[in-house]
Amino acid sequence: MCGIAGIINFDGRPVGEGVLLPMVKRLAHRGPDGQGLERRGPVGLGHRRLSIIDLETGRQPMFNEDGQVGVTFNGEIYNFKELRAELEVRGHVFRTQSDTEVIVHGWEQWGEACVERFRGMFAFALADWRRKTVFLARDHFGIKPLYYTINKGRLAFASELQALRLLEDFPRELDLEALDQYLSVGYIPAPRTIYRGVAKLPPAHRLTVGFDGSSLGPREYWSLEFKPRSGLSLDEWAEGLEAAARDSVKAHLVSDVPFGAFLSGGLDSSFVVGLMARELAAPVHTFSIGFEESECDELAYAQEASRRWKTEHHVEVVKPDSLSVLPRLIEHYGEPFADSSAIPTFYVSRLARQFVPMVLSGDGGDEALGGYPSYKSWMRWVYPDKPRRPLWKRLLRPMAEKMLSSVYAPDAEERPATLESWRQRVSCLPAHVRRNLWRPEHRWAAGGPGDAFEAAFERSRGYPPISRARYLDYRTYLPNDILAKVDVASMIHGLEVRTPLIDLRVVEFAAAIPPEFVMTRNADGAWEGKLPLKRALARHFPDSFINRPKQGFTAPVARWFLPGGALRAELEARLAAGRSGIYEYLEPKTVSAVISSHGAPHDLSPMLWALFFLDAWLDSDRKRVP
Repeated sequence: MCGIAGIINFDGRPVGEGVLLPMVKRLAHRGPDGQGLERRGPVGLGHRRLSIIDLETGRQPMFNEDGQVGVTFNGEIYNFKELRAELEVRGHVFRTQSDTEVIVHGWEQWGEACVERFRGMFAFALADWRRKTVFLARDHFGIKPLYYTINKGRLAFASELQALRLLEDFPRELDLEALDQYLSVGYIPAPRTIYRGVAKLPPAHRLTVGFDGSSLGPREYWSLEFKPRSGLSLDEWAEGLEAAARDSVKAHLVSDVPFGAFLSGGLDSSFVVGLMARELAAPVHTFSIGFEESECDELAYAQEASRRWKTEHHVEVVKPDSLSVLPRLIEHYGEPFADSSAIPTFYVSRLARQFVPMVLSGDGGDEALGGYPSYKSWMRWVYPDKPRRPLWKRLLRPMAEKMLSSVYAPDAEERPATLESWRQRVSCLPAHVRRNLWRPEHRWAAGGPGDAFEAAFERSRGYPPISRARYLDYRTYLPNDILAKVDVASMIHGLEVRTPLIDLRVVEFAAAIPPEFVMTRNADGAWEGKLPLKRALARHFPDSFINRPKQGFTAPVARWFLPGGALRAELEARLAAGRSGIYEYLEPKTVSAVISSHGAPHDLSPMLWALFFLDAWLDSDRKRVP
């Protein structure tokens, strides 16, 4: 895991060290083990290294034999040994044991199509001085970030926005439509960023730019498809899921340094840790974060999982005064980001880094297997609740798996699965309230659901509702919220986080599971997800562990923002009319109404946290000197 940066001057001017070096140094936290620069003509490549594989010879930028192709790379290629063997048969000569070198020779052999062969997490920039081309690519799911700007006659790219901000001509105009999307869902979907003229390369996309500025892309090289396979029972799907996940965990454990795992106490992390424990001889080091507020604390479940898998368990409790890390989060996220679970993720990463430089996590299980409450809410919308089934029917439910299909069958009063009905379940506030937040002169920015959501909804046309919801999250929430949160909060500490449930083979396997085996109505008529995972875990944990309400890895900001809560006074002071920078764009009266309306039965904490973070970010943005 590393940090990358680079510049290509389209007019042929050499890249100065005084421009590139500060960008690379700004990413030092991402790669505390080494630094590399290559400046050749109009191209400059920079790299900060966190050594995980091939500690001695894996330095970057890395080149082919004649030095005409070089790459700066962030991530891991898990199938690099297989690709290396294939490339060696074709005559390529390797000088290191690093997965990075596979990218260089893969480009020589397959050109732009090389990225279609990689299984892993990656963001890289490859320069080919022979072809006078720079090639940028990002992994299938967006696990690793890549920001870029094409402005004033040059391309510049980096792993974090703060490195790009060092450019003298950095485009600092805010994109208000991007800000509106942030107010809607708490993050800014790719390809937008908060700045006009700066973009995120979307997941599964590649971009080719000539040394002269000609460009091709960004273009998509892969898209997830849901193609259910019939003929298997739930037990068989559970066995297949465990086999696919075990293969992925083994691939993700390839490392030349010690490793551990995040263990939240949820089903996904407990599943991953169990696979690790059965794969390894020594106990797994596991790490958990808890809260004093019981509604957000799962330490008891994490400890139960730790006992079951016999791990070396490490725990830390997060308190409201932990918000002292907010300035660091603002600096490294680089744009407004309203997922408050970035706070516990920061602390669990800090805890883990005291023991190991790399961990596995359970991220991706909810998208793969229908675990989010938003899915249940949407299914209740599409298929309105039926009356509670008679007792005799509920008792017969476990007797035959074939009843799953009849339980799942749409009701006669099925409602249309619209994009608006989905957005209502994932937005911080309804569209009309969000529109009223804007000052009148800026209300033009309060548009529809946004390009990323509209494109994903259109691409998923024809999928069953639960498959469509998962596809939407794979294209929007997972890369732009979950993975962005984990990448930044972990890399602040120089910690590599690997995600075996966000793996091509695991995800494509899950996409083949029929919808009725992903989410169905249980005996009580309520929607229940993650059926294959629960069946796989049932051999190791009691029902009280498996079938408890989903809690999620979140900070208790709802309680902290209540009147008399730990952060209420700071919230009101920060968002006071006349003080906060948000009122250049938003209406003070509407913001005040949102603050005063928070509390039972209305939990408006996601919106309050979004405003809280936005105010702090705007303040930092205006004070920051490049």
